[in-house]
Amino acid sequence: MELSPIEPGEIARLNNLSYNELHSRLKLFLRDLLEHDFERLCALMYRHDVSEIRFHEALQRKTDDERAAEIATLVIEREKQKIATRTAYAKSKQQQIGDK
Repeated sequence: MELSPIEPGEIARLNNLSYNELHSRLKLFLRDLLEHDFERLCALMYRHDVSEIRFHEALQRKTDDERAAEIATLVIEREKQKIATRTAYAKSKQQQIGDK
């Protein structure tokens, strides 16, 4: 089965994918950006609030495939952090409402 690339913005709605499939599909998308549209890649990393330091470290990898794999990991980690933060905020908000 051939994988189709996915953009970082699609991660939240694709909760039925395994981590490996998500990573592989995201890596395809990111590798294409590394090769053809680096400016867009940088803009996406900024928009998704990926650590600039860790992004630059990922760019130091030897090949585009390694760079894309590392960046995919960073994006997924960051999206997971955002989901955890939203969940914690929602629970806190519900507790505040329940305390009133």
